[in-house]
Amino acid sequence: MTMVPRFPILATCGLLFGTASAVQADGSYFQVDLAPDTSDVVAAATRGKLSFGANYSSYENGWSAGSYLARDFAIEDFGTVKIGPSLVISDARDGMGLGAKLIGERYEPTSFGFVFLSAQYNTIDNDWFALAQIGNGQGHSVDLTAGGSDLYSERSLAINYRLGDGPVSLRGGYRFEAEQVFMGLSVNTY
Repeated sequence: MTMVPRFPILATCGLLFGTASAVQADGSYFQVDLAPDTSDVVAAATRGKLSFGANYSSYENGWSAGSYLARDFAIEDFGTVKIGPSLVISDARDGMGLGAKLIGERYEPTSFGFVFLSAQYNTIDNDWFALAQIGNGQGHSVDLTAGGSDLYSERSLAINYRLGDGPVSLRGGYRFEAEQVFMGLSVNTY
C-alpha cells in the first residue's frame, strides 16, 4: 500500500481555505475544439476564492484527461495567481498522476478592447501552457497559445467570433505542429 504524504495535503488545504483578497470575477468557461484527428474539451469555473477545471483530449494515438482545484490569490497590479492539486489520467500513463498546478492570469482593459494573459504549469509530466488573447471589446478576439510537456508540444492560433451579445463564440484556428485546422465553440461567462 502506498502512503500519501501528509504535508502536501495539509499545505494545499491551508492554501485553499486560508485568507487572501477576493478574486476579481466569478464565472465559467467551456470550450470544445474539433480537428480531423483530435478533439479537445475544456471546462473551468471560479467561485469566490476557488477555481476548478477539467479537460479531455482525444488524438490519433490515444486520449488524456485532467482536472485541478485551486485557491485563488488576487495580487494588486499583477492579476490572479492560482495554486492547488491536480490529477491526470491517460492511456499512455500507468495509473493516475497526482501533482500540483500553478496558474498566473491577468486581464487588462485597453483602449482597443482587452488583453488576457494566462500561464500555467503542472508538475505532472512538466506540463505547461501559455495563452495571449487580444480582443476588440466587440466580440472578436485572437488567441495565441503554446503548450507542452514531457509527452507533447503544440502551438496554435485561433480567431473567436462572439454570437450576438451572449457568452457563446465560434472559434477557428490552426495547430502548427499537428498541421491541422480546427473549429470549435466556447461559452465564457467571466
